[in-house]
Amino acid sequence: MSGVTMGDRHDYVALDWVKGEISETLNQARQALEAYVETPEDTTRLRFCLTYIHQVHGTLQMVEFYGAALLAEEMEKLAQALMLGNCVHEAEALGVLMQAILQLPAYLDRVQSGRRDMPMLLLPLLNDMRTARGEKLLSETAVFSPQLRSDEPQPTEQLIDYSSQPVILQLRRLRQAMQITHAAIIREQDVERNSHQLGRVFLRLQQLFQGTRHAELWAIFAGVAEGLEHGSIESGAAIRQLLRTADRELRQLLDEPETITQREPNPELLRNLLFYVAKSGGNSPRLAELTEHYQLSGMWVDEQSQAAQGDSGLVGPDQNTMHSVAAALNEELLQVKERLDLFVRSSTRSQSELAELIPDMKRIADTLAVLGLGQPGGCCRSRSSGSSS
Repeated sequence: MSGVTMGDRHDYVALDWVKGEISETLNQARQALEAYVETPEDTTRLRFCLTYIHQVHGTLQMVEFYGAALLAEEMEKLAQALMLGNCVHEAEALGVLMQAILQLPAYLDRVQSGRRDMPMLLLPLLNDMRTARGEKLLSETAVFSPQLRSDEPQPTEQLIDYSSQPVILQLRRLRQAMQITHAAIIREQDVERNSHQLGRVFLRLQQLFQGTRHAELWAIFAGVAEGLEHGSIESGAAIRQLLRTADRELRQLLDEPETITQREPNPELLRNLLFYVAKSGGNSPRLAELTEHYQLSGMWVDEQSQAAQGDSGLVGPDQNTMHSVAAALNEELLQVKERLDLFVRSSTRSQSELAELIPDMKRIADTLAVLGLGQPGGCCRSRSSGSSS
């Protein structure tokens, strides 16, 4: 009997053949990583770990399970970054890599039982690994594209003088409180209490910035803090980095108070934060309010709700969300195609014009990979690499 189900081109018989080998190789990678953690001066252990992960990546590509292969690829890149000393927070990076090594066999088990390779389920872990090596999060791609509220009318009257000394002093105190609570959360010290305190800081910032676009940013940060407090959002590497971004945002606003009413928060930052709000399930007051305001319901179906409905299959975004992703991806592809057509027809071609397309092509490649479309994603990635060279 064929291992390929109708509408599914994956060969599950082939996966069954290699699963045992993959599990054993990952076990060796885990042991090598544990040995390196115990004796960090022995970098050969880390090299062994990298070699084992590389073997797993190659095997998964061979059997064409591109979602699992994407996870292995990110694991390999993180191991390489650790080898080169390119991870700013090494202990955090080692923890994320170990988590991925342990999670990949479980993901393969679920793929085989659910007959669906769905890398979008791995997005939180992929985000953590990319954060650990300083890369952009995959939730910045068309995979997750909530409707932001930047088109809503903004109040014309400025109620607060952000340049005044009392306001600056208050913002500095709030920043200090933010740094203290954030540091405690990173050290996993009384996460519930410190997340509650952090949420209060964000709510105060939301009040102070009312009438500016930054009120929206602090409101979302307050929701994330509430999720951390109640345990519906995990304090992974990506979340910790997003909290560090909150400190940078406030510092920039303190440095340039005269631009506060004109500036808007980075939409990529808003999307990344809202991804974790959507994934949380929105079961607490602020998260529920954000979920309704940004229409996040259905963008991520959590495991508990699907299990309650008696569905043991893999979880992730619903069908409407997938249609939205496809539409956004088509739009991005069309824009790249139009710009390429203009470049080809132009009599005065500049390499810089072609180079400007590289970030867009990489983002499209990342989106395709997360959707499990490994072959077209790889093709797009190789084209972007060719353009850069």
